[in-house]
Amino acid sequence: MVDRISDLPDELLCHILSFLPIKHAFPTTLLSKRWIQLCYSLPVLIFKDDTTQDYDAFHRFSRFVNTLMLSSLATNKPIKTFSLNCNFRHRDVYTLMTFDKWLEAAKRRCVVNLFVSLNNHTLKPIIFISQTLVVLKLLWLKISSDTSCVDLPSLKVLHLEQVGFKNRNDYINFLSACPILEDFHAEPIYIHSKKNLDENNAPDEGFKSLTLSKLVRVCIGSEDAPFNGIDNVKNLRIITRFTNQEASFKAIPVFSNLTYINLLFLCSSFHCWGGVVELLRNCPMLQNLYITKVC
Repeated sequence: MVDRISDLPDELLCHILSFLPIKHAFPTTLLSKRWIQLCYSLPVLIFKDDTTQDYDAFHRFSRFVNTLMLSSLATNKPIKTFSLNCNFRHRDVYTLMTFDKWLEAAKRRCVVNLFVSLNNHTLKPIIFISQTLVVLKLLWLKISSDTSCVDLPSLKVLHLEQVGFKNRNDYINFLSACPILEDFHAEPIYIHSKKNLDENNAPDEGFKSLTLSKLVRVCIGSEDAPFNGIDNVKNLRIITRFTNQEASFKAIPVFSNLTYINLLFLCSSFHCWGGVVELLRNCPMLQNLYITKVC
């Protein structure tokens, strides 16, 4: 049976192995020398340390990822999906630097779908220069400044959850680097410097220069919403939390294509209904409206 499987083309064998968890696929290298190269050519690489409880286990996890991503045996074959979920809190400086190396290695292999969760780790913007990325999902991390170098011309799906930026302009620069973005989810976003807001807490001029003309779906926190950049969207979900309600629904443009709105209030009381009414007045094509309050 082993010989018959080994007679299959490399592409088919890699496709079969991609359905296995990486920790189970890698032991197949014991079957023959041919299978060693196959494991370094897998199109789907999903690394999770969610069961790591101590330093020894975490370093074993790191060595395993190093073996597949940074080894001299690693190939240049494209990666369809690269997922890195690494949330062990007690990490050394060397390992933090290694995270960037893993992502750079994935980028060199023309990754298409990239999912990263790194428990408050700060990523360099240069990592987000890619001609091939189509889906990018970031969770629990920070983006260092300056993001003006970010370039994602093929990106269609961007999800930012619990992601922090140095300032609002860095946030805008990141979005502006995605000219064909269709699906955008950002909630909540943490802006560490509020210097880009004037004394009335109104959005700065940078919002007016943001254009995301291909957007179809958006889910965003109301206080972080660059409304002037998403005014062509068709499907909009806005999440409002109990804090910063005074920053909600500012500078609302006309949503000429919007047909669906879902308003989710994560608060016991909401006192900005005037902004909601103004939003609805600026949606001439609206067909579906859902309002939910979660205390």
